[in-house]
Amino acid sequence: MSVTRGDFIRLSYTGRLDNGDIFDTTNADVAKENDLFAEGVSYAPIVVIAGENMVVTGLDEDLMGKASGYEGQVKIQPKDAFGERKPELVEVVPTRRFEKRPTPGMRVSLDNRTGTVESVIGGRVRVDFNSPYAGKTIVYDYTIEKIVDKAVDKVKGLLKYYLNKDFNVSIAKKRVKVDMPHELGFNPQVQYYKKLLAEKIMQFTDMEEVDYIEVHKRPEPVSEEAVEGASEEASEKKADQQSEVQGKKEIQSPDG
Repeated sequence: MSVTRGDFIRLSYTGRLDNGDIFDTTNADVAKENDLFAEGVSYAPIVVIAGENMVVTGLDEDLMGKASGYEGQVKIQPKDAFGERKPELVEVVPTRRFEKRPTPGMRVSLDNRTGTVESVIGGRVRVDFNSPYAGKTIVYDYTIEKIVDKAVDKVKGLLKYYLNKDFNVSIAKKRVKVDMPHELGFNPQVQYYKKLLAEKIMQFTDMEEVDYIEVHKRPEPVSEEAVEGASEEASEKKADQQSEVQGKKEIQSPDG
């Protein structure tokens, strides 16, 4: 079975610049070997919809017609990768617009855009809102792990792709139920993606309804040992603070 537009596929890849430097991967070992590993990031094959721009255009197009299990490489020019570099996306922004004082090389978010600080002079910050890989030719080594057929796996894959979390999902009579921890309800990004995800699920599957179920769980019981340990730690901390205050008084005493 070959990949066609609209198919859900499980994809693993490693992306590198034309000079060989790796900038992205789904493989944890590769990430560690190249100083890219970040806590909280899931290093595993991702589920994408072929032809839906969930990966760069050049890779998306190269997937078409390939069979499940295919392993290959594609070299992509800037226009089909992260775009050409645009000088107009380099802007000067007042320092007061930032919560923390920016420094050169820092990645910053402003007005729903992410950029890289090029320089800070007085109260003016020069920010490049181009992708760090704009204007660069890139190469992807990739494997089509499988074409995803089951609706529940498609839904779970989309949730993981957009929210970087695993969710409990059940399907009955073309109705999808997603268990969602209540604390995510305070995250505006999650609220935005809930609508987007529901639309994509119904567009690319035969599901007719998507329900997000707010889940509240009983807190884990705290053991007596943990309570005693916390109490001892608090007592020790208080004693240290009292000792520190007494020491300062002795230092400041005119009789010392």
